[in-house]
Amino acid sequence: MSNTLEENLKIFWLFFNLFMVFLMIVIGGITRLTDSGLSITEWRLLSDIMPPNNIDDWNILFDKYKESPEFKLKNFHMSIYEFKSIFYWEYLHRIWGRIIGITYFLPLLFFWLRKKLKHREKMFHLFLSLVGFFQAFMGWFMVESGLIDKPDVSHFRLSIHLVNGFIIYSLLLFMFWALFRHNIISYPNNTRIELKLKKFVSCLVVLIFITIISGAFVAGTDAGLVYNSFPLMNESFLPPIFDDLTNQTQGYSYFLYDTGFLQFMHRALSTTTLLAIVFSSIYNLRENHNTFFKRMLTFLIFLISAQYILGITTLILYVPIFLGLFHQIGSLLVLSVLIILLAEINKNLKH
Repeated sequence: MSNTLEENLKIFWLFFNLFMVFLMIVIGGITRLTDSGLSITEWRLLSDIMPPNNIDDWNILFDKYKESPEFKLKNFHMSIYEFKSIFYWEYLHRIWGRIIGITYFLPLLFFWLRKKLKHREKMFHLFLSLVGFFQAFMGWFMVESGLIDKPDVSHFRLSIHLVNGFIIYSLLLFMFWALFRHNIISYPNNTRIELKLKKFVSCLVVLIFITIISGAFVAGTDAGLVYNSFPLMNESFLPPIFDDLTNQTQGYSYFLYDTGFLQFMHRALSTTTLLAIVFSSIYNLRENHNTFFKRMLTFLIFLISAQYILGITTLILYVPIFLGLFHQIGSLLVLSVLIILLAEINKNLKH
């Protein structure tokens, strides 16, 4: 097998897994928005592969679900037919994770044994594997938090699970783009300007991740279902928790459980992210003459503006499932452009 063919296979392998992780995030978003995540109350790696195929199997699973806080406190009127509709989303979410494990690790073993991975690539895939195993652990650790005494998962664990998924996606995208663009040089190349752009983009990536964390807090506490107006939160720019800070007898950690504050925090971070991306992109558009960078920065301005408007629309309409899902995908697209920019800048700086 020629080196060129094997390099192309590596590129295709990374792209395919990138696509699989993208779909995994989408499926995870649907699972959360449909409140399906607590429908399967056990975690068994091998015996849960096949779905129920007869009424007895369904009754066993439904009886286990009836013992969960979600059924006892929220879904006590649910029929077995309604249970099936939420079961399948969580089942698909778990099975998709197992499929990703196969599509990632089997080709990795093939390339590793054939000694077609450079030392840097080996270290990258070892690190990515650890992050992937941690993601699987966090998936169950998150679900477990909703099976003890309350019918909702911990929004802290949810945020870690979501952000870790975005990290896996970002790492795959960065490596894919680095290999895909390896033999293509973007001209003109200006090291001083590109180093400055790299600093801007790196800061924006950090800001995007912080904003995503705040969005996960909102999703995990259903904070998007309160104060469904914009820019005011009812009749004020600030939530009620700010009215009398001196009377917060529960300590300031209470802020991280208050739905009004969590929504306010997401609003503030989203607005900061919008302004930071728009102004830094315009600034770099003026200085940078690289056609690829100019197109990506222009597209980035469009994406973040659409994402901001979509977020407001989703809030005002009380978070319909399809808009909530598109809002999550929108954050992934904004992050994708930034990661591609980082990978492209690194490639140019090496030449």
